[in-house]
Amino acid sequence: MKKLLTILTLVFVFTSLASAGIEWTSKIITEGKKKGQNNRVIAHIYAQGGDLKQVFDEVSNANPFYTQQGYWLFKSKEDNIYVVDDVEKSYMELNLDSLLQLTGFLGQLVKIRILDHSIDSEMLGKEQIAGYTCNHMKITTDYTMKMKILIIKKTIKVHEVKEIWAVPNFKGLKEINDSFLKKDYKTGIADLDQLIKEQQEQQQKIGFPLKIETHTLQLSKKKSKVISETSTTMEVTGIKFKNFPKSFFEVPADYQRIEPAKKKKFGVF
Repeated sequence: MKKLLTILTLVFVFTSLASAGIEWTSKIITEGKKKGQNNRVIAHIYAQGGDLKQVFDEVSNANPFYTQQGYWLFKSKEDNIYVVDDVEKSYMELNLDSLLQLTGFLGQLVKIRILDHSIDSEMLGKEQIAGYTCNHMKITTDYTMKMKILIIKKTIKVHEVKEIWAVPNFKGLKEINDSFLKKDYKTGIADLDQLIKEQQEQQQKIGFPLKIETHTLQLSKKKSKVISETSTTMEVTGIKFKNFPKSFFEVPADYQRIEPAKKKKFGVF
């Protein structure tokens, strides 16, 4: 399930900015009290004509989605993501629709219900970040998640506070809003899809985010005991406008295609 949410996060981060020739640096730092929750990812991202390429410069806790030996390539006309490994000279091709539809398999094993959810947003004015005037918004989300894994049942309460600093009317934002972000992606889990949709609607009009701070608490249903607590900060810096050759967004012709099932350690869930 954590890897599924990672995929969704990547989808929205990769496609927040697309225009003719843009380069920027993204830093994502996640901190938590449990082993495996802490990570630091720094990447260069390049976008042109809807295609995006993310090259990882630093990954403190590597996994199949964050690796320093390759890059991610999103092809907008194909709706595909290519996971490229420069060391092995190989790549995996993942269609976004097909990738999210794999949650149909999850649905056969895990039943998820989202209950009593509420989403509140508050505009906190304008602030300067990296020379841009940004809208500052806070979004607070609360819900109860009921899960059944075979015969095991679990209920947790989730409290999430997200603060966003975003540039309105940013160059290239309309292009991506008119194409990728209006595409109707579905995980196949009705309650989860509805929650994601409502969260997206809260953020759509604020602009392109230069900084996002997210604090998430998971609590037990009965005793309200903290099960998990994480904080994630995403910052965008070093924005440059330039043109790239078409080949920059292509997988090298001599790289071997590998099916995801044959890639060790790769898994959606």
